[in-house]
Amino acid sequence: MPPAFRAAVLGIGLIALLVPFGPASAAPTGRDTVVIGMAQEPDILGDFSIMAAAGVIHNPLWGYVAPFTDKWTRIPIMVEKLPTVKDGDWVVLPGNKMKVIWKLKRGFTWHDGRPVTALDYRFTYGMLRNPRTPQISRFILRKVDNVLVPNPNDPYTLVVQWNELWPFANASPFGNQIIYPRHVLEAAYLKDPATLKAHPYWRAPVANGPYKFVEWVSGSHITVEAYDRWPLGVPAIKRITFRFVLDSTVLVANQVAGSVDGTEINNFGIDQMVQIERRAPQIATHYTEALIWERIDFNLDNEWLKDRRVRQALAHAIDREAIVQTLFQGKQPVAHSWLAPKHPAYNANVKKYAYDVNRAKALLTEAGFTTGADGILRDASGKRVEMTFMTTAGNAPREQIQQIIKEQLKQVGIDLRIDNRPASVYFGSIVPRRQFPHLAMYASLFQPDSTAFDRFHSTQIPSQANNWEGNNRVGWRNAENDKIMEQIIGELDEGRRNALFKRHQEIFAEDLPSLPLYFRLSLTTMRKDVRNVKPTGLGTYYIPWNAWEWTYGER
Repeated sequence: MPPAFRAAVLGIGLIALLVPFGPASAAPTGRDTVVIGMAQEPDILGDFSIMAAAGVIHNPLWGYVAPFTDKWTRIPIMVEKLPTVKDGDWVVLPGNKMKVIWKLKRGFTWHDGRPVTALDYRFTYGMLRNPRTPQISRFILRKVDNVLVPNPNDPYTLVVQWNELWPFANASPFGNQIIYPRHVLEAAYLKDPATLKAHPYWRAPVANGPYKFVEWVSGSHITVEAYDRWPLGVPAIKRITFRFVLDSTVLVANQVAGSVDGTEINNFGIDQMVQIERRAPQIATHYTEALIWERIDFNLDNEWLKDRRVRQALAHAIDREAIVQTLFQGKQPVAHSWLAPKHPAYNANVKKYAYDVNRAKALLTEAGFTTGADGILRDASGKRVEMTFMTTAGNAPREQIQQIIKEQLKQVGIDLRIDNRPASVYFGSIVPRRQFPHLAMYASLFQPDSTAFDRFHSTQIPSQANNWEGNNRVGWRNAENDKIMEQIIGELDEGRRNALFKRHQEIFAEDLPSLPLYFRLSLTTMRKDVRNVKPTGLGTYYIPWNAWEWTYGER
C-alpha cells in the first residue's frame, strides 16, 4: 500500500473510532409504525426531483404501473397485464410505429377518494411531455405521439401510439411508473406549466398508493399512513416515518440506539454495516446485488478534461482496487463499465485502467503538461493544475474516497480542492445544471431494462437552452456512440441489442467520459421483526417498494 494511501486510510479509521455509539435498544415507535432513516432529504416529491431520496418515498405513496420485484421481474399492479406482441395488445405498425393497448385495473383511487382512470394517464403524459414543465428527461416521452382514451364510456382502456420502436414499450404506458391526478393539477398546469414545480402538490401530494401523505417537517421527517382503500389489502404497518439524518455516521448511531428501525439511501460503508451487526442484533442487514454504478464524472467542457489523455491519466493514477479492498473489504468490485457483470449485455473485454503512476505521468506529458517547482503540473499556458472535486457532504464513504484520491493525484502533480455540498444542493442544481468545474462523484441506479440513452447520447446534454433536460451531465459528444445508442433504442431483438451494448461499452471505456469506480451493493437495514422486506437493489424500487405486504412477526 503506498504511504500516502496508508496515511489517508489510517486517518479515516481514527475518525470512525471517535464516533460515539450508545447501547442497542428496541425502537420506541411501537408496533404500528416503522421509522426509516435516510441520509438525504428530498427537495420535492414527484418527477421533477432527480434525488433518489424522493424515489424512496414515492414507493409507498404511489401505486406503480408494473414494478420490478426482488427477482428483477416486472409484475402488473395498476394494470391487468403487460401487453405483448403475441397477445395482440402490442402491435408493430408500418414505418416502425407501434400501438400498445393497456387495460387498467378498477378499484384504485386517489387518496381523496376519486377513481384513478385513463384520463389521469393521458393528463400525466401531456404534462410531462410539455417542454415548459421542468421534466428532467423526455427521451421516452417524445417517442409517443399520443395517449388516447378511445371510448368515453370505458375510462379504463388506454391506447398509446408510438412514433418509433422502443423495446420496453410494455414496461409502462409512456416510460413513467407513477401517474398524477388530473383533477388536482390540471388547472395549475393549464395556467402556467413553467411554474408547476412551485405548486404545493409536490410537498404534500395526493397520490394513489398503499400509503397516503400525512406531513413533511423540513429538516426532520416525512410521515405517511396506511390507506384503507388500497385494493391489494390494507397495509399491516399503519405508519411509515422517513427520518432525515444527513450524516451517515450519526445515522449508524441512531440505528444502534434504536431510534430508527431501518435505513435506505443511508450512504453506509461496509464497515458501518458491520458495526450495526455487532451492536444491534435486533437489526437485519441486507447486502443486495445491485445495478448501482459509483463513478467520477468529468466535465468534458473543461480545458484540461476535454483531452482524453488527461482522463485516461487520472484513471491510471487512482488505485481503485486498493480503495475497494481497504474500504469495502473487496465486497464492492471495481467497475470497468456502467453495466454490472450480472447484466446480460456486460462486456468483460473492454479497455481497463490498472493503477500505473508512470503511465499516468507519461499521458500527462503527452498532453503538454510540465511539472512546476512545487511538484504540481502546469499546462502549456503556465496555469497551475488545480481541480475541484465535488460530492455529497456527510457521505462518509465518498468523503473517505476523496481524501485517498487527493493524495494519489498529488503523486502525479494534480492538486485537488474538495468542495462538497448538501445533497439537496448537489443534486438540486450542481449536478443537473453541470455546475461542477472538474470532477463530480455520485452514483446512478439502473434497472435491467435501462438503455442509458438519456445519459450518453449527445442530444441529452442539459443546458439552459433545453431547460436543463437530459442526464448527459459530463457533456459527452461521440458520433459513433450516438449512432450505437440510436440503434439500441430501436432494436426489439434482445440478442442484437446486447451486441450493440457491448460495442457501446468499448467506445465508453476508450473515450472515458466518466471514471467507473465500483459497483455498489445496495446496503439496507430493517428490524428483524418486520417481515416480507424484499430489497431489490434497483433504482426506483427501494426498500419500501412492497410496504403494503410488510407485517410484524417474531424476531
